Amino acid sequence: MEAPGKVNLFFAVGPVRADGYHDVASLYVATDVCEAVTATYDPDLTAGQIMCTVDVVPDSLVDQQQHCGSFDLAQVPVDAGNLAVRAAQAVIEGAGGLPGGVRLHIEKSVPVAGGMGGGSADAAAAIRATVELVSAVTGRETMVSDALEIARGLGADVPFAMTGGAAIGTGTGADLVPVAVGEPWSAVLIADDGALSTPAVFATLDELRAQGRLTTPEPDSLAVPEDLLDALAGQPVTLAQVFGCLRNDLQAPAVELAAHLGPRLQELRLAGAVPMVSGSGPTMIALTVDQDAATRLAQQLRDVGAHAVPTQLG
Repeated sequence: MEAPGKVNLFFAVGPVRADGYHDVASLYVATDVCEAVTATYDPDLTAGQIMCTVDVVPDSLVDQQQHCGSFDLAQVPVDAGNLAVRAAQAVIEGAGGLPGGVRLHIEKSVPVAGGMGGGSADAAAAIRATVELVSAVTGRETMVSDALEIARGLGADVPFAMTGGAAIGTGTGADLVPVAVGEPWSAVLIADDGALSTPAVFATLDELRAQGRLTTPEPDSLAVPEDLLDALAGQPVTLAQVFGCLRNDLQAPAVELAAHLGPRLQELRLAGAVPMVSGSGPTMIALTVDQDAATRLAQQLRDVGAHAVPTQLG
């Protein structure tokens, strides 16, 4: 089963709430870079036991990181620290258990801690794969609503990874409303040699706002622009017009934590692309005029040692 990595073409963040979370208005858009998870029943394992293995997809962003030494498969937990394992456990428990165990295998394409929801995509794919396995082994069906509830309990990005396409996320980002997508948008994904913790980026955002270096929007002002939704649905627009609609409130704190991202954004602008940090970063998305331009830009970036792949959004 596959589930897509995502980018946020719009991510407005409200003030920190009493519970430590933030209300957001987000436009999630799926990429064609996907995580894949297979689930295999093993009667020789103890009841409910989950064994997890991980591989890297050749020539993916993760593979490029691995070849330069900035990524090690040992970074990926294979126990309950992995969202995919917890997702499979939740499905099995919700179905009343299994007499044997499950072997999960994850094929990674989406950078770890890169702002593209790779762990959430693993969880979403694991939910689908385990639901199918439980049905085959026991004959018990898991309702779609139950699977989505499991997804919601695992994190704000997991429900979107279950649905794909494009959606507006509100609340903490998990309340989703699907939106129309016309022709796919062309872009380049650029991975970093480092990683950024999402909680650390949000904490830095709060600090910058408390210091007066960034403004704090009113909660009732959080909304995805209609012009951006119209463009995504297929209304003809130029890259310059799209640029005026994009927003990521986490970009400034991401650059604060990883200063080299600032010059890289400028270099991508000079190359004729429309770049932004994806989610909490440090992965970047650079929109291009068409897929040929995306392929050329990705190769140019790889020629100078960057980790890049062309992609399509939506």
